[in-house]
Amino acid sequence: MKNYKYQTTVLPLLAFLLVTSVFVSCSDGNAAEQGPQALPAPYVHPAVHKITDWSEYIGRFEASERVEIRSRVNGYIQSVNFRDGDMVEKGQTLFIIDQRPYYVALKQAEAEKLQAEADLRRMQSDYDRIASVQDSRAVSAEEVEQRKQIAKSAEARLMAANARLAQARLDLSYTEIKAPISGKISEDFVNSGNYITGGASSATLLTTILAVNPIHFYFEGNENDFLKFHTSPGSDGNTSSIKKPVVVKLSGEGEYSREGYMDFVDNEIRRNTGTIRGRAVFENPDMQLESGMFGRLRLLEETKTDAILIPEAAISSNQSQKIVYTIGADSTVQVKPVRIGKLYGEKYRIVVGGLTEEDRIITGNLLKVRPGMKVAPKEGTFAVTTRDTVSVALR
Repeated sequence: MKNYKYQTTVLPLLAFLLVTSVFVSCSDGNAAEQGPQALPAPYVHPAVHKITDWSEYIGRFEASERVEIRSRVNGYIQSVNFRDGDMVEKGQTLFIIDQRPYYVALKQAEAEKLQAEADLRRMQSDYDRIASVQDSRAVSAEEVEQRKQIAKSAEARLMAANARLAQARLDLSYTEIKAPISGKISEDFVNSGNYITGGASSATLLTTILAVNPIHFYFEGNENDFLKFHTSPGSDGNTSSIKKPVVVKLSGEGEYSREGYMDFVDNEIRRNTGTIRGRAVFENPDMQLESGMFGRLRLLEETKTDAILIPEAAISSNQSQKIVYTIGADSTVQVKPVRIGKLYGEKYRIVVGGLTEEDRIITGNLLKVRPGMKVAPKEGTFAVTTRDTVSVALR
């Protein structure tokens, strides 16, 4: 009875093991026949794209005009007639200084003028009366000359009184401090009720006004850039009449969407740095550009050229050398050293040497591929779709 139970348990188990071993051996045979799977290698061909060449600089925005507001006269500030950060117009009254002392001085100057006019009329009348009897020898020539000089002195005093009156009127007008330019005003550095000094280099600074539309962008280039600029097509060497197109982007912006023009190059190369200063002008109607902002500027060339572009992500490094992985005719991985140029459109790289349009550039599985490895090529599409920002200003 026990043998029967043993046979009924062991025989099915042996049959299952036999079938399993046959299945495994068949699977191993098929795998051996198929061999290892080739690594998929997506690739693209380099794109030839017509671009406008450029030179790139980092610089800072500055106001096209900057004025420090100071008083011409001393006194107490009576009122402040603007809000901090306002846009003000040329001629707008910003501060009023207590006018009463200057009004009193004006009235005193007017009185002095009237007195001087009366004195002149009296002295002139005396001289005319004596001069009329000079021929009758009733008065001496010396007395006539003395009266004449007295009348001349009265005339001089009247001129001095007129000058003091003009100065008094001018001082009274200076009690209203007006904006000399239109622009964006800062805060009031001195509040109403405070005493300020004026009329000298040490006069109290009241506020500042910046003209920011248009706004200037200053940058520095080296001597080679200066020579390149002067030898570019259309350049006549006169830097005061230049209007080269430029584009700029701010920190955090992806596109060079702000267009302007270069209008000034300094008159000398600095000896300590070997650089020369340049300036570009940008319209700023929405006031998004503030004085002091940093930016990256591209100075555009006048002509467009054909350039070979590849994805920036396809470029690897071999120590100090830049390389790309390509797929040969026998589907093996090859390494090609390349000479790269500028970054274009944030994700494309200009290649100036080492590639042709027929090369197949591997764009995927870059961490897995090795030179000489057999891969399974898989062609992808590659087209430069970025907005050609460096060409916009030339249209």
